[in-house]
Amino acid sequence: RRAAYMSLYYCALVVIVLIQVAQGQQRVPIPLRRWDVLSPFPSATREVGADPLEAFGGIDTIPRGGPRMYPSELVTGGLVSWQHITPDANNMVNINYNSSYANWPLIEGWSGTAGAYFQGWALADFNTTSNSSHVMVSCQGVTVFWLDGVIMRGDSYSAGYMASTTSLAPGTHTVKVRFIGVESKSFQCTVTQLYSQNATSLLPVYDVILPDIVNGVLSSPYMSITVLNMGSSPVSQVIIAIHTSQLGINATVISQPTQHLQPSQTVPLVFSVAFSPSPIPASLCPPTSSLSLTFIITTQADVDAGHSPVYFTPTLNVNCRNFSSDPYAFTFLDFDGSVQYAMARAPKTPCDVSFGSRLCPVLMTLHGAGVEASSGAWTYAYEQQNHAWMLFPTNRRNYGWDWQGPGFFNMWTALASFSRDLPGVHNASSYGIDPTRIIYAGHSMGGHGCWVAASHYPDRALAAAPASGWISMETYQPLFLRVGDSWVDPYLKHILYGAVSDWSVDVYTPNLVGIPLLARMGSVDNNVPPFHMKRMARLVQQLSHNVSSVSISEVVGGGHWFDGIVGGAVMQTFFDQHVNSSRPPLPPTFVVTTLNPATTESRGGIRILQQIRPHRISRITVTRGEDDRWILVTENVRRFGFTNVTYGMPGHFTVDGGEIPAPACLPASHYYISTSTSSLSWRLSNDGGAWEATERGPSTYGPLERILMRPLVIVVGTSTSEHSRTLRQNWAIYMANTLYYQVRHVVAVIDDVEYDAKVHGSSNLVMLGGPSSNTLAFKLGSCLPSGLGFKDENITIGSTTFSDPSTGYAFQFGCDKCTSGDASSMCAIISGTDDAGFRKGCGLFPLSSTVMVPDYAVAGPRWGYAGAGGLLAAGFWDNLWRYDCQLAYVATQDQCSSPYLPPSPSPPSSSLPGWKTALIVLGSVGGAILVGVTVLARKYWARKKEYERI
Repeated sequence: RRAAYMSLYYCALVVIVLIQVAQGQQRVPIPLRRWDVLSPFPSATREVGADPLEAFGGIDTIPRGGPRMYPSELVTGGLVSWQHITPDANNMVNINYNSSYANWPLIEGWSGTAGAYFQGWALADFNTTSNSSHVMVSCQGVTVFWLDGVIMRGDSYSAGYMASTTSLAPGTHTVKVRFIGVESKSFQCTVTQLYSQNATSLLPVYDVILPDIVNGVLSSPYMSITVLNMGSSPVSQVIIAIHTSQLGINATVISQPTQHLQPSQTVPLVFSVAFSPSPIPASLCPPTSSLSLTFIITTQADVDAGHSPVYFTPTLNVNCRNFSSDPYAFTFLDFDGSVQYAMARAPKTPCDVSFGSRLCPVLMTLHGAGVEASSGAWTYAYEQQNHAWMLFPTNRRNYGWDWQGPGFFNMWTALASFSRDLPGVHNASSYGIDPTRIIYAGHSMGGHGCWVAASHYPDRALAAAPASGWISMETYQPLFLRVGDSWVDPYLKHILYGAVSDWSVDVYTPNLVGIPLLARMGSVDNNVPPFHMKRMARLVQQLSHNVSSVSISEVVGGGHWFDGIVGGAVMQTFFDQHVNSSRPPLPPTFVVTTLNPATTESRGGIRILQQIRPHRISRITVTRGEDDRWILVTENVRRFGFTNVTYGMPGHFTVDGGEIPAPACLPASHYYISTSTSSLSWRLSNDGGAWEATERGPSTYGPLERILMRPLVIVVGTSTSEHSRTLRQNWAIYMANTLYYQVRHVVAVIDDVEYDAKVHGSSNLVMLGGPSSNTLAFKLGSCLPSGLGFKDENITIGSTTFSDPSTGYAFQFGCDKCTSGDASSMCAIISGTDDAGFRKGCGLFPLSSTVMVPDYAVAGPRWGYAGAGGLLAAGFWDNLWRYDCQLAYVATQDQCSSPYLPPSPSPPSSSLPGWKTALIVLGSVGGAILVGVTVLARKYWARKKEYERI
């Protein structure tokens, strides 16, 4: 795989060279002849803020290349020293350790592969001589690097579509790389001096998304081409034109890009296209052929200055596909406004023939890490289905977000767009799609995604057939070796795991009971060990009290991938068995389970909408009686509703002992616990979902990662020193480039004075700098969570103020009342008590999956080396965006002064008392009295001791 990626990189490099020559850019490579390397230090997957060198001053202050040694448990003698490495002929830096220095077999014998993860630093210098050198720099095989202290995004997968540009003064400059390896590490950095000859500042990057032509018609109009702004000024008003190579075919851009590009920012441009004639004659676009397109890119500023446009070379091909037999690509606008694609394949038999109706079910299958959804090796791994559509979403990249977060919502946007628009379908009456009847499938990372989809959206499942899928990142890459966890308060660890446990599918196994399941694996798979699949099977079998509830297909001698693992006879028989079956019947007793209503739909037609304590497990145990009566018993549930889509409504039901004679359905009606009277009781609300305008719910629950699920604008605070402003701008570009690289996110970067509610109000906002340095953060002050305050850039959470140097923080909050957005609009503020603290605040922001940051976190001076052990505070806001000590960890807080009660909503329309509510009231009142007595007693003894001291 490494060799394949490097081949892709060199191909992309050739493309970049050709493009730059075509547009008048001359390139002169600058050699990096020697690297000073300091490693290996312990590391763990997705851990942030845990660089052991920070305890000794950090890489920027310790003596470079000297004899001083630093501690590491990975090496013989426990101390690491500098080494000097010369790149090979391909400019590759290769870092290896012999077994006498780092005994990897011994380490992995007790820890598994997780023990062989290590981190380190590498530094190299180069010189420039011209008065002002404009350079392009790229590092393959690493996530992040710095040039003269400016943070830049690396090309971690060596895909060839990430580079940065900057201007340098004459003198010596330093490239600094932070890397993570497993037993060994290789990476490559290139620095190239650019000489402009009246050229545009835009550099096309070979990262494009194009739809296919299906039976002569473009399946969907949306396209995306990525460009890098190589200039020193922002770019707007990009203009695209298209030329076709075939006579008689014209392509017209019907909507131009609206993106704004900052210097050194890489952005996927969004535009739409129409072809004429439509349909294109089969003679001009026969199946298995392609239509060649030349894209011409310029800006209004280039036109005004007389610069030549950019010709995207080589030409790009739009594939011609046959509807009845070929998988084909369609494009759509995802939740953030970016163009994404998915692959689809029509059933052999029209839906109206198969089912006597207009709608077909969907076999939705999810690819593994490193697999492109459009690859024929993936789309043809499954047989074409007789009676079901096949849908192949992308996870937004071939690695993406592990089918979590943006990857999870991408699959549902793809399905919704496909079922609504039927792209590429010419006979909608015969090939309609039912998005509520799905067979879930997937392999490896996609096997994990299959478990996630089936357990979070269980009512849509006809069946599920994951192959070689892992349970969670915590079990796949064990986190017991996290560097900072040695110093973590156990209560803080509970809160941090609450930020990622939503994707731990074993927690959600109650939702899988009653769904036909086939667990497919190879017996000698050393990538995702069979343990994961068989553990999931056992959990469902135990909850079902039936060993036949899960079918296990373990191929003896099979590895991680083998012919037929996803589409062989065993799998196809399972698909055929359930695609024509009715929806799986509900068990007599089932349990609706969620950790986060933002990511879960219904089970048995019941959806949990709001929790009493956010991000704690919530359950509704349902017992179905013979007289069409359902008995519901709730745990940590504040609101729930009936969908009435899947299983219909019971005739009668009780909730926690209280009778509810007339069930009502979402979205018009739901049920909630009220505290507005002297007793807690379940009540009916007919507000049509208006409660989410004032309270947190499915559209606004955290963790901090959730802010990525809409169009995103990063707003740079400018009311500060020039140095701090530049620092924030650099981090903004790094964050935007990282989100593009990880998941093709379209991110706008603006200064605070450029914010326009009419333009940016519908986006989620990430503000760099607090109210004293970011004018937008100041304007949104009235929307800040209750219990959070500012003085300058110091932050107060609850009763604790964090003002120490080198302290950073990041938090999100609902801001729809202060912007022109809707009730689901979210904002975040990232800042610190100084520049060092600001960097730590940025380090808390989730730029990959499984980053343990809840709604807010404060990183103290030790966070640089102590990781989570250096956090001073972390937690979740309550349902009214308030600080609550029972949902928080604050290092200096020694007590929680009030018991938790859910907020009181608007007056109810009917009261539904229950036997359980009396116990809740007694417990709450008793708890309040106990806490009150405790507080008075502590105050009494404190004053007594003070009097004695005096």
